[in-house]
Amino acid sequence: MGLLELERGLATSTRPLRVALAGCGVVGGGVLKRLGGDARFEVVGVLVRDAGKPRDPAPDARLLVTDPAALLAREPDVLVDALSDPSTGLALTRAALSRGVHVASANKQAVVEDLFPLARQAHRSGVRLGIAACVGGGAPMIETVRAARAHAPIVAIEAVLNGTVNFLLNRLAQGAPFAAAVAEAQALGLAEADPSADLSGRDAAAKLAILAAEAFGPQGPRPGVVQPLTAAFTPGGAVRQLARAAPDAASVRLVDVDHDPLFADLPGETNALRVTCADGRIFSCTGPGAGREPTTDSVLGDLLALL
Repeated sequence: MGLLELERGLATSTRPLRVALAGCGVVGGGVLKRLGGDARFEVVGVLVRDAGKPRDPAPDARLLVTDPAALLAREPDVLVDALSDPSTGLALTRAALSRGVHVASANKQAVVEDLFPLARQAHRSGVRLGIAACVGGGAPMIETVRAARAHAPIVAIEAVLNGTVNFLLNRLAQGAPFAAAVAEAQALGLAEADPSADLSGRDAAAKLAILAAEAFGPQGPRPGVVQPLTAAFTPGGAVRQLARAAPDAASVRLVDVDHDPLFADLPGETNALRVTCADGRIFSCTGPGAGREPTTDSVLGDLLALL
């Protein structure tokens, strides 16, 4: 069993799972909407920066808190980290795990900074650190890497990990201007108001670091080369933001994949992963990689595992 899989579920109980939700934006709002009316869950608090800001869906005002400590004071069973702020998310996750609170995180930038210490803290506290929503959106990428690792040592990972960038590359290849493609992605809910994490490659790099840790352990490499997508880039043929990792190196680059059947025809915001084992066996998966619903589905998967 890998370090990140060490977990325990809640004791059998008829009461609902008490959920503290950190963040109520694209992902957090999706989680709040899905939990509403589900008798298996009770949302006990929602952490926001501005309690007066309009949101869809609108949380009950009695649930809103602006202080992370006040969120944990609601005594949840599980914290859902849907924040975009890595420093606040990391501090909140550490505090929750140390108090024996399960964590389901979609905050990849927070998790990747301290992945194995967080997993060890979860193990010491006897709780679960769920990170399915950090990588792949609706594609089961972490689960696929774990299945491959259980089969044989992994020698290579190749993946398209950012659905927003994949959507943009497809639109650019169709002739759309860069600014128009970005605006379209934002209008569709595939890109944040500030898309810099996607365009710079930081988002894909963080996801790749998590997959490399799952595949190769604490010594798994961080991306040494991360190529951004800028308005000056002109795609020729099928170009993807390809994340690659081996035991000793990792990178995120814009690569021509015309002759690669897994990556060449990825439509829209689709993500894909290929894991190669030492005996030559290949494990792969595809799925939607951006937007509210795919990431919400992954968060819900972690919450359902606790039940």
